[in-house]
Amino acid sequence: MKLSIIVCTRNRAYAIPACLNSIQAAILNAAPLDAEIVVVDNGSTDDTPAILTAWESACPIPVQLLSEPKAGLSRARNAALRAVRGDLLAFTDDDCRMNKEYVNDLLRHDAADTGLVLRGGRIELGDPTDLPLTIYTAPTLRRWHRQMNSARHENLANALAGCNMTMRRALVERLGHFNEDLGPGTPIDGGEDTDYFYRAYLANATLEYVPDMTVFHHHGRKTSADGKRLMIGYMIGTGAIYARYLLKHPNFCRPFYWDCKNALTEIITGTNTCLPDIGFSHRDKVVHCVRGAARYFLMRKQDKPKSC
Repeated sequence: MKLSIIVCTRNRAYAIPACLNSIQAAILNAAPLDAEIVVVDNGSTDDTPAILTAWESACPIPVQLLSEPKAGLSRARNAALRAVRGDLLAFTDDDCRMNKEYVNDLLRHDAADTGLVLRGGRIELGDPTDLPLTIYTAPTLRRWHRQMNSARHENLANALAGCNMTMRRALVERLGHFNEDLGPGTPIDGGEDTDYFYRAYLANATLEYVPDMTVFHHHGRKTSADGKRLMIGYMIGTGAIYARYLLKHPNFCRPFYWDCKNALTEIITGTNTCLPDIGFSHRDKVVHCVRGAARYFLMRKQDKPKSC
């Protein structure tokens, strides 16, 4: 079995070497292992291309350097999927660093699988001076499956993220590529990973969170304004996902109902029970989810061919 670890990057010359060094260390720590690193430069205009070329020449592990000039994380990931040679795939982001035991943890979990699994792991804050956002550190394993009707009771996207996502190539072949209308680099700046989780769920794959398989996220947001901008982007993406699945699988939209209830409570009590430290409330979640849904519907309307 061959492992392919995929990372897409754009204008992060300052971050990508540390990310790639951590991937290399995790692979070498699991040696002997048939593995490759696939790096997609998504149209960088800084020193990223030169840094990647120099890093590849010194790496003892096979590396594929790819280019996807048109901006879009989903486009970049799809370029990687067209080129990967591995049977087992792992995705991380260019501002993340893998724990040295990551690959060992991944291989252990994969060896125990009896069916197709889309798996995520622990996401720790890489820099303690960054805001405690985009992390998930629950200490226990969690699973979701359509047969368990998990989407009716939980927000499936809460514990999983594209910066720490693994699956067999067989699952990709079943689901297809990432939706290029969603995610960073598009008018809907998020939701591409959630869309993939939902598609896996609907395809009767297991979604799983494991408390090891750790990456450290150096996201760099340090101010309330930075954090609020990040959350607005996430909620616009979330609203687009709600619009996309409203008729296909309404249970995916139940978190919006829960947020509306919490927003009403906030209005009645004059409180912020979501993220008060950065001034982002459940009311803000609702507002920006509606914006995302409207943006999605407008995009779909524009994409429809006009009748003669």
